[in-house]
Amino acid sequence: METQSPSISGNLLRNYALALLIFAVALGARYVLDLVVPERLPFITFFPAVLVAAYFCGLGPSILVLVLSAVAGAAWTAAPAGASEFAFFIASFMLFIGLSGVNVALVHVLMTAHEELRQRDRQLEVINRELKHRIKNLFSIANSVCLQTIKSGAAADVMSQSISGRLMAIAAAQDLLTATPSDGADLHALAEALVTTLAPCPERLAIDGPPTQLPADALKYGAWSSDAGMVKVTWTKESVMLLFSWREHDGPAVAPPTREGLGRMLIANSLPGATVSHDLKADGVECRIDLPLRDSAAA
Repeated sequence: METQSPSISGNLLRNYALALLIFAVALGARYVLDLVVPERLPFITFFPAVLVAAYFCGLGPSILVLVLSAVAGAAWTAAPAGASEFAFFIASFMLFIGLSGVNVALVHVLMTAHEELRQRDRQLEVINRELKHRIKNLFSIANSVCLQTIKSGAAADVMSQSISGRLMAIAAAQDLLTATPSDGADLHALAEALVTTLAPCPERLAIDGPPTQLPADALKYGAWSSDAGMVKVTWTKESVMLLFSWREHDGPAVAPPTREGLGRMLIANSLPGATVSHDLKADGVECRIDLPLRDSAAA
């Protein structure tokens, strides 16, 4: 059985207490008014009480004030000569319920619409902040791609092709991530979008792993330089951990790097909380990434 949080329960009790206070003020004002104009205008102080309760206290407390005010106002009403007092009480009660009930419903609808607009404004503010953050990150990544590629000292046409390919891969990843910004992207689709276009042929790339939603906040190639080289991308899941592996086979002999490459730098900066390891095997590099996932992503 679900229970309300203390803050919600406290606010609800406060609203009902305020509603009862509003009714008490209206009832006291009606007693004072009765000294000036006795047995006239029985509901005059209760109409504004219901409106004030509807605006400040919410739907439930305002309905309470509505019923109490209808009973009090109907009891204050004097039946005409020859009329049944009970029937006149019921008629007065129902008339007040009908008239003031419409006002309560109207105030409730307007207040709900106003709250929805406020929530949308807050959502737009969050989206704008996220958009600014992503644009800043994209410029930072693009700058790193350009700088690291230029530092390689390759020929101009090679650098141009390399920069273009890397930027297009980043763009492809963004298409997948921004399609469902709150859920992230399917890891298999993301790997295909990023890596397939770089492979010399489809047969030299293997992608394997269970269905996995990669968080949106989580965002190269040596083996393909030989004719028989192959890249195998695999992953498994253990509880809330994603165990990701990039393994190069049958490539040229691997020598320890003399400087930090672009890929290693991006992995280190883009995956906070992840454990990253690089193993320089004889025929290719193996990179393992152990990434904690959200509970919803690991489900």
